[in-house]
Amino acid sequence: MNIADTLWGFVRRWYVVVPGFILAVAVGIGMFAVVQPGYERTATQLLIPGEGTIPPDTTNPYLFLGGLLQASDIVVRVMQSAEVLGPAVEDHPGTEVVVRRDPTVSGPVIQIVVTGQSDEAAEEVLSNLIDETSVVVERLQEQQNVDLDDRMSVSLLTEDTESVLQQKTRLLLSAGAALGLVVLTLIVASFVDGLARRARRGGRKGGSGRVDGAAVEDASDEAPADRNTDADDEVSVNGAPAETPGRDVGVEHDIVRVRGRGAVHPDDDAVDDLEDDYDESVEDFEDDYDADSEVAVTGPRRAASVR
Repeated sequence: MNIADTLWGFVRRWYVVVPGFILAVAVGIGMFAVVQPGYERTATQLLIPGEGTIPPDTTNPYLFLGGLLQASDIVVRVMQSAEVLGPAVEDHPGTEVVVRRDPTVSGPVIQIVVTGQSDEAAEEVLSNLIDETSVVVERLQEQQNVDLDDRMSVSLLTEDTESVLQQKTRLLLSAGAALGLVVLTLIVASFVDGLARRARRGGRKGGSGRVDGAAVEDASDEAPADRNTDADDEVSVNGAPAETPGRDVGVEHDIVRVRGRGAVHPDDDAVDDLEDDYDESVEDFEDDYDADSEVAVTGPRRAASVR
């Protein structure tokens, strides 16, 4: 079966395809309405070296940030732990938090991204984590007994005041549900079309034997009563004009066969069945003739001679 046959099958089973497509659109719209978008907020913080770690009389600590990259990685690792994130999102289940070193800069910048199910949840969780970063940095330095002048500090660089809507998950779920129903609809339509065509071919094949047998019986009844016809008489076989005795007569086998009282034009799938039915009818027809008569059948064009 080629693409054209498949498409025509969908057209024939429009009563399956059209409702399925309508249902798919409805499910996609419903899924889009049910699934809520994500509310995302981002903040960035910078680690500042302590006054005791930079040269005296230096007023610009940003010139000495290169030694804090490893320290920022340690802070990020602690911030990612369940000990820190657990209490921050406890009151807002479903909130996602990503803490990492900002990949867009080369300095010791910590990036916090919060995605909540509401704008209020995202705002509250982000605010808690910003405060927690300072607490973590201070606690780590206290554990190592770092002098107060040498301790790092945390400076807030950016903080979103409005959430950014994230529609990716929403769109993926809606499109996936609609596409799944479309595929299921096409599979069901193909299955129904295949069953219908198989049933039609089976019914045509079953009725063919009965009708062709009756046609052969009628043909044998209408045979000439006198089997010893003179050589000058003309004989017709299968409705084709006969030539003089002793010469073969070409008989064209018509694809349009008689089924019951009407004519049926078989499609391409039924041609082989029609040929088989015709061969069986010819064999029955031969049995009704005397041993003196011969009927030769060859290929799609038949030749018959009566002696």
